Amino acid sequence: MKPIDFRLVSKARATAGYLVLVVALAAIATASTVAIAWSLSSFVVGVFVDKRSIEDLGQFLVVTLVAGGVRAVVHFAQEFAGFWAAGRVKFQLRAQALDVIERDGSPLVAKHGSAELGQLLGPSLDSLDVYFAKYLPQLVFTALVTPALTYLIWLLDHASGITVLMTLPLIPLFMVLIGLATRNVQEEQLEALQRLNGHFLEIVKGIVTLKVFDRTRLQNQILAEVSDQYRIRTLRVLRLSFLSGFALELAASLSVALIAVGIGLRLVEGGITLFVGLFVLIVAPEVYLPLRNVGAQFHAAAQGVAVTSKVLDLLEDSATKPAAELEIEPQPGITVIVGKSGIGKSIALKRLDQPLATWMPQQTQLIPGTIRSNITGPNPGDDAAVNRALERAQLTELPPEVLVSDTDLLSGGQRQRVGLARAFYRLAISGGDLLLLDEPTSQLDADTEARVISELRELATQGISVVAISHSRQLIGAADRLVNFD
Repeated sequence: MKPIDFRLVSKARATAGYLVLVVALAAIATASTVAIAWSLSSFVVGVFVDKRSIEDLGQFLVVTLVAGGVRAVVHFAQEFAGFWAAGRVKFQLRAQALDVIERDGSPLVAKHGSAELGQLLGPSLDSLDVYFAKYLPQLVFTALVTPALTYLIWLLDHASGITVLMTLPLIPLFMVLIGLATRNVQEEQLEALQRLNGHFLEIVKGIVTLKVFDRTRLQNQILAEVSDQYRIRTLRVLRLSFLSGFALELAASLSVALIAVGIGLRLVEGGITLFVGLFVLIVAPEVYLPLRNVGAQFHAAAQGVAVTSKVLDLLEDSATKPAAELEIEPQPGITVIVGKSGIGKSIALKRLDQPLATWMPQQTQLIPGTIRSNITGPNPGDDAAVNRALERAQLTELPPEVLVSDTDLLSGGQRQRVGLARAFYRLAISGGDLLLLDEPTSQLDADTEARVISELRELATQGISVVAISHSRQLIGAADRLVNFD
């Protein structure tokens, strides 16, 4: 797992400002730690070695309290800024991803699935809260605070500095070993959650069909099994998080203990002053603390990193696609756009959209209500125009008042013809002269498709510009012009 994906800096501008703020907070935290160690060591030495009164040493206590207050403020500011930055980054990533989905349309949804995209941009992206508020600051502190305090210890006491340099790599070593053992656990957990979400969405969509064929009990059992698999994976992640946290705490505690033993022995022998010994003992745990926190937050932040990578890959894939440029001047007749799937034909077709143009998308979305309301919208509409649209779409076998919804048992071809009737009706009432169709006959049988093409030909003779994306040989054969989109 990458500790930080630097694509975030370019895709989510709030990340750069947050990193600058964390660097500043790390510098302030380091200074306050040094101030606390210096003032406490000076106070203890003044009382027990120099035999000075507590009143004479009050300024050291004041410095300790002030420095401690500064550290508390830094900690609060770090948490607050982390959650704020996470909120801004989530907003920016979601906005860009939704723009991509709106622009790329059905091919993107078909590739990833609506359930996966919904889960990815919804609850899964919320895992960035922990990543920004807990994990990322500790990475910065590890890169800045740990080397600074290690160098300071080295200057004051070479022996303790050597101990730190020898024991400090143990924590990253444990982190690497733990990472190798748990490399795919978080990704598997995310995939299990997406599977659960997708399966539940499919059940909701097909609940009427399941009830008709009495298959709801079986789906309840399957849903319970998928949920149980997700529960088991979640508990596995929690167990690994606890064990890794315990291992890192043990390594850091033993390292500090080695430093303390060495200082104690040299204090007895007179090889080190009490001030230096106390100073090093107070600072030493702070050397290991950022690394220890990184390890403790590793599993909590891993899902955030995995989700972020997927969202950034989604944005990057869209950005690296060649811009969809379709140099075509709509004119009366039938124009058919051909080309490989996923190359951007739908995007190019949308760019031809005009105020008076009528657009039929590749996937027909039905709303709860009648066939008439799916064609005309909330308004009653014109009966003659509705009936003519149904005739053009070859949908006369279904009365306009038949109730339909997304969970009805309409065939794919019937759904597509509802979409065609909707497009024909809107073209008639708008008075426009441009009809844009995205795979209008892909789910129709040959005879029905031939009759629909005949209706399109009649519209073309009336001066309507029909522009369609299609892989159908019939529609391609009936075209007045072919545009090869590569």
